[in-house]
Amino acid sequence: MAQINMNQLAQLTIGEVVTKHPEIVKVLMDFQVDFCCGGDRNVMDAIKRDTKSVDELVKAADEAIEAASAFSIAGGEKGSLADFTNEQLINHITMTHHKYLKETMPKLSELMYKVLTVHGEHHPELYIVHKLYGTLKTELEGHLTKEEKRLFPMILAGSEGVSVLIEELESEHIGAGDILHTLTEVTNHFTLPDDACTSYGMVYEMLKTLVADMYMHVHTENNILFKRF
Repeated sequence: MAQINMNQLAQLTIGEVVTKHPEIVKVLMDFQVDFCCGGDRNVMDAIKRDTKSVDELVKAADEAIEAASAFSIAGGEKGSLADFTNEQLINHITMTHHKYLKETMPKLSELMYKVLTVHGEHHPELYIVHKLYGTLKTELEGHLTKEEKRLFPMILAGSEGVSVLIEELESEHIGAGDILHTLTEVTNHFTLPDDACTSYGMVYEMLKTLVADMYMHVHTENNILFKRF
């Protein structure tokens, strides 16, 4: 297993580390390290301030990076995302990230409404969470459709004008990222209250997974696929 070079990471801000290794976002959330509003902090300072389990976090981050270092292409062959052809990369995005969102968002919406109904009176922040998530869900549904019906076919057909649409989609990525940051802050990094029920816990865990997946999703598009155009 390739180990994280802590000397190299120590030179970066936590925001830079998340950009370079979006696969560790879920790890940072699990250890309640602030990577949103505290993104300009030195990564090691942030880790040491926000958690006492530094060694455990580094191990988990290393495992996450290792797991994300190689992906199946065709016939079980392994390769980095940068090695994928446009068609292979589009298929990976569609069958991994788009499929996940399409399956998860309706389930999370239903469960979130249930939790809001039961706990909203004592936890008014749930109304904000519900509204933010509703906005995110609506915007992502349109975003995914735009990519699958317009952008991806244009790329595969070698059509002109791709860069204009990519700029529009990148702007939408920024908007989604802003909502995810606000969700993280409103929920105090998805920290459960003492009276949280099982469903409450499931909502926050699903939101954490969604945030982590979105970071990897946007990284794959912005920094790999889109850069080719």
